[in-house]
Amino acid sequence: MIAGKSKITLQDIATEAGVSMTAASMFLNGKAKKYKIADATCKRIEEAIKKNNFVPNVLARAIASKKTLMIGVITDGIENSFWANILEGIEEVIVKNNYHMLLSTSKYDYVSKEEMFTFMNSKGVDGFIFSPVIRKEEKKPDWKFVYKISEKKPVISLTIPFKGLPSVYNDNVEGGRLAAQYLMNKGHRKIAFTGRIGDAFSRGESFINELRKNGVEAPVYRTVDDFIRDAKKYTAVFCFSDFVLLELYGKAAEHGIKIPDDLSVIGYDNMDFLKFLSPRPASVHQYKKELGISAAELLMEILKEKYSPENPPSEKVFKPVLSEGKSVKNLTRE
Repeated sequence: MIAGKSKITLQDIATEAGVSMTAASMFLNGKAKKYKIADATCKRIEEAIKKNNFVPNVLARAIASKKTLMIGVITDGIENSFWANILEGIEEVIVKNNYHMLLSTSKYDYVSKEEMFTFMNSKGVDGFIFSPVIRKEEKKPDWKFVYKISEKKPVISLTIPFKGLPSVYNDNVEGGRLAAQYLMNKGHRKIAFTGRIGDAFSRGESFINELRKNGVEAPVYRTVDDFIRDAKKYTAVFCFSDFVLLELYGKAAEHGIKIPDDLSVIGYDNMDFLKFLSPRPASVHQYKKELGISAAELLMEILKEKYSPENPPSEKVFKPVLSEGKSVKNLTRE
């Protein structure tokens, strides 16, 4: 601590580090690389900050920069670990950048998303991360409010691609194809799909199309109850998500269906709770925390003006991988 000082200022930090106040300010605002401040200089500033337990006046910085240092995050739920992991990734990044999160959930509802955008925009958030997934039964939206806001503030689409906006998402098309190929490689031809089908959930369409290319038709069952009544017709089923798979495991046990002897099962997401199921389910892995980190990093980069109309940000696509587990029987050995 600087002797005789009860309140440390940015000027004190700059003086102790032997740098200009401008350099110290740029460092605190994350602009050291942009203005090519030497690593050695950054290290001296960082050491002075730690030594004196310096905490920047966030409100003063917000007023001076005309920013609220808040971002709006609109998800489709926080009740499951999929979104919890994504939000963990977002928060990890924004906190490091001295930002805070204004969070809301829309439950796949278009009107709710519009209301949340309007509310958060009125609070002056500096940018948005949102999931544009809506219920299939809703009419196709025009997203006019999103495009209007994106003219003045950065908006990142999360979980699915969004035309005209920077997008961060898992490749559901490839994920569906992976699941289909895996089951066919194990000798399965009597295959079903259970769960949601819709434009936003392209894993289902991709799965069905990949099977069809190979002469296999896969009926779609919207609910596990519907499928379980016909389960004896099939050797394998692809579940839209691991939550659907979890329900199916329970229903299979109730009906005396043994996995994988009577029915092979593959899920989607590779959630942590799968380790508690026996046999351990096969599942297509979706990146979750990494998705949040990538979306937040992209937003921070845009807010720090690292891009331009000539050099726009590109989308970030995570390629899925298959976690094999022990829930799929190999029929090629029979």
